[in-house]
Amino acid sequence: MKERFRGLIILLLVIALAGGYMYFRGSKPRQVALTGLLGGEKIGLFESEEFKDYIQKQYGLTMDYRKAGSFDMVQGSLDGQDYLFPASQLASELFIKEGHRAQSDDIVFNTPIVLYSRKAVVDALKQNGIVTERGSVHYVNMEKLAKLIAADTTWADVGLPQLYGNVLVDTTDPNKSNSGNMFLGLLANALNGNRPVNGADAEAIIPQLQKIYRVIGYMPASSADMFNQFLKQGLGAYPIIAGYENQLLEFSKTDPDIYAQVKDQIYILYPEPTVWSSHVYLSLNEKGDVGLKALKDPKVQEMAWKNHGFRTVVSGTASADIYSIPGLAPEITNVMSMPDIDTMLLLMNAVK
Repeated sequence: MKERFRGLIILLLVIALAGGYMYFRGSKPRQVALTGLLGGEKIGLFESEEFKDYIQKQYGLTMDYRKAGSFDMVQGSLDGQDYLFPASQLASELFIKEGHRAQSDDIVFNTPIVLYSRKAVVDALKQNGIVTERGSVHYVNMEKLAKLIAADTTWADVGLPQLYGNVLVDTTDPNKSNSGNMFLGLLANALNGNRPVNGADAEAIIPQLQKIYRVIGYMPASSADMFNQFLKQGLGAYPIIAGYENQLLEFSKTDPDIYAQVKDQIYILYPEPTVWSSHVYLSLNEKGDVGLKALKDPKVQEMAWKNHGFRTVVSGTASADIYSIPGLAPEITNVMSMPDIDTMLLLMNAVK
């Protein structure tokens, strides 16, 4: 009798455990709400209903954000933040230099720095040997362009008298925004013979950079704002700007009708060499770790490439044919290193 009773107890326990397993297996994930600081170029992804629905369903996750420049966010207060998501490894190095430590961190997305312009400017730069076209992709000789800018060359000098002032590349503020910061490093390297600038080199080229940035004048703090101004204000206001490759790719998906109207006039130009903008997610606590896990999910990585133009681990070698963008490079090969963080801080301070 005892043995039969013991067997019944064991059977009931097995049934209870199995039922509990099925319950937890089928239950929703624990709800996690994050607040953080986000670079403007990633807002399109974070506002996507597909993205929001997926991370909520799979991870119980809601990711609230406030837009901030990459360098502003890593130097400000971290109170109340669960994550930072700048667009640069240099920004994450500055984060550490400021005395902070992340709970965890990883590069989640990549996109190269590119230049955007319009047909009249591209044609003139081709005539002057600054831009070349290979396989329908337009490339910019950065050393030649840097010398042209440093020499106070006017638009009239290169055959565009209808444009006012000097040949320049408009950019975001390198002390606040990553695209501007990376262009500053790229320009410094170009003035240094396309070699990464170190401390000694920096002292020699700082006077040239200061002269160039005085002429540029006002610089917005957001890459998204810079790109929108370029689209809206036209050739006269912004002949060339520096930005991210993913911005045009995303625009073609989010505003296809408007893009169809302007696609024959807007050109994407790849600097030779260029630099990668590596978007580093910095988790500040255990909750923030859930965000990192979600962003590295293969489905999210695929969304980031197909809908928002970020080259990811999943999409790194994917076909660019999903975008009907003239001149989109199938892969990015001619890449150089940025100056180190100490040299960049020296350059940033020089052009404030």
